[in-house]
Amino acid sequence: MPLTQDAIEQQKAEFARRTEDFAAHGFDRFGAPEFILDQADRLEGPALDVGSGKGITARALAARGLDVVSIDLCADDQQMAAVLTPDPAQAERIRYVLTDAACTPFPDGHFGCAVAIDVLHHLENGAAVLIEIVRVVRPGGTIVLADFSPDGFAMVSRVFAADGLDHPEGPITIDWARGCLSALGAEEVRVSSGHAHRVAVFRAPARASAGATGVFASLDREGLVTALDVFAKNWLAHDGCWFLAAEERYGMQVAVELDTASWRRFAAAEARRIMAAFGVPKDGGLDALERALAFRMYSFINPYRFERSADGLSLRFAMESCRVQETRHRKGLPDFACKPVGIVEFETFARTVDPRIVTTCVHCPPDADAQGHCQWEFRLRQG
Repeated sequence: MPLTQDAIEQQKAEFARRTEDFAAHGFDRFGAPEFILDQADRLEGPALDVGSGKGITARALAARGLDVVSIDLCADDQQMAAVLTPDPAQAERIRYVLTDAACTPFPDGHFGCAVAIDVLHHLENGAAVLIEIVRVVRPGGTIVLADFSPDGFAMVSRVFAADGLDHPEGPITIDWARGCLSALGAEEVRVSSGHAHRVAVFRAPARASAGATGVFASLDREGLVTALDVFAKNWLAHDGCWFLAAEERYGMQVAVELDTASWRRFAAAEARRIMAAFGVPKDGGLDALERALAFRMYSFINPYRFERSADGLSLRFAMESCRVQETRHRKGLPDFACKPVGIVEFETFARTVDPRIVTTCVHCPPDADAQGHCQWEFRLRQG
């Protein structure tokens, strides 16, 4: 049912008030999408705007002369987005479609570009949405993803808290999405930060990944991502089975020693393979390490985030949950004290990417503040 005129006026007033609240916290909600779109070398139409919201992104795209299809699951938001578009020339370029971003009605390669701003943290099934974006953007087309930076999320939380509201970050992060798009064959063009956001720009893949054989050659992108999910979980299960067998035969202390020796070898091999497969430069510093960590098998299984220091000299990698520890909790078991293994694992991986990188454990089980997952800090040794 369409909004009544009273409801429209109430939402217009709320939109204006919230815009002023953001401005009072130093955030320009209209300038942010302009900065984000500027990160793309080219944007060709028609453009897909994922997540209509109040139409801010759709209007920014239309103002650049692009025909826009804006999709969302909320009819009220789309009605308000149209109301908040007073420029007839822009309004004529924007078409609102009520649909699920994970299953759209558009044909393959229909769009010249797709843009998703401040959408990722709302998603429950990020992989399905990214698969659909890759499907509907023509080969070589531009995909722009952006979400709030850690400081941006903190700012938004303060604004919402002033109204007694909560603004959760959600499980899907920009770094997870970067890894997923790369796994789907998209080429990462640029990663940047500004206007309280982190931005990633990709080129849509020209074709399905080469090298698939047998039954895998017949899978579509969704099927291949499903296969990767199965492989990742099987890999982790095998690692757990191996450790359990060692513990049963030799006891915990020896099992940990064997696990540490295994990870010292595997972490180096994993880093080298990732660097070769995804063009991560040797001795590329923290930028190279951030990209390599995003391609780890663990990163496909466990939600994670990256944080860069203001001076750019340190990088933090935080596992936001750990499948291993969560499995133990479900079985009523205490955390696995994996810190000694983790130190070797992350130090070895980082040094393989760049020998100048120094690794510090911020926390890891059994540390009291670990809460079932770990966090690591990396710095580039100077001189």
